[in-house]
Amino acid sequence: MQRIEFQLGELLTNLRRNGLLTIAALITVVSAMVVLGLFRLANANIQNLLFEEAKKAQISAFLQDDIATADIDTLRATIAALPDVRDVQYVSPREAFESLAADLDSDMLTALGEEGETKLPAKFNVTPVDPAVIDRVADSVRPLAGIAEVRYAGNVTRILNTLLKQVRLVGYIALALLVLATCAIIGNAIRLTIYARRREIRIMQLVGATDGFVRIPFLMEGLFHGVLGGALAAVVTFVLYQHMAESIVGFIPFLKLIPADSLRVPYAWSLVGTGAAIGLVSAFWSMTAFLREE
Repeated sequence: MQRIEFQLGELLTNLRRNGLLTIAALITVVSAMVVLGLFRLANANIQNLLFEEAKKAQISAFLQDDIATADIDTLRATIAALPDVRDVQYVSPREAFESLAADLDSDMLTALGEEGETKLPAKFNVTPVDPAVIDRVADSVRPLAGIAEVRYAGNVTRILNTLLKQVRLVGYIALALLVLATCAIIGNAIRLTIYARRREIRIMQLVGATDGFVRIPFLMEGLFHGVLGGALAAVVTFVLYQHMAESIVGFIPFLKLIPADSLRVPYAWSLVGTGAAIGLVSAFWSMTAFLREE
């Protein structure tokens, strides 16, 4: 217990003695963590936009003209029971015509004539649980009795899924590089505080302090910088994100970004946790390098 109290006392003393270096290190941590946080939010929004577009993928299963009403209900239940199907919506010829009419001009409607709706077949709009399995769902629906034809934008869905995977992979790689860069930046900031106190460290070693004992105050300092820097970075990040999101949506109204409120708590904890981990790793790395030089 006395050892813990001593180490905490050393931490507070060091922070007070090296006020300017502490502030400089904290500013460095906050700046690096804000960049990291904004990148993660940008990547999350890109992935979400691609996923939402991919989720809109539907299969149009057109019914045979002579199918009975009772068979329609049975067929709908059969399709809904398929393991990869999330939703099945029946679209009557009238509903199909009304939907088409909303997208056509008056001349084209006149060309279709009053019997336009009778020329359109009834269909099921089938939504898969995951856009990635749309081909499998289409292959399951196609051979069912009562289905005349199955259509879906398979190529578009595959392109969106491939793009989503690539964006996710690039995001992970870039995030890893940013974390390493952040570790290096914070490590150098902590190394400055270590260098400023090299005489104290040397005295502690001369009186018999082990390397582990010497490291502890600096590890605690790294943890302090990481946690406080992560918390401050979370506040700055979400203030910036809120303003940026409002500006982007104001400029591009149809773009749906992830609301800040739904991200604030999990991402704030994530930044604090990441800051703590980076602070500890950076302090350990800097202190180990310093002791090795000594």
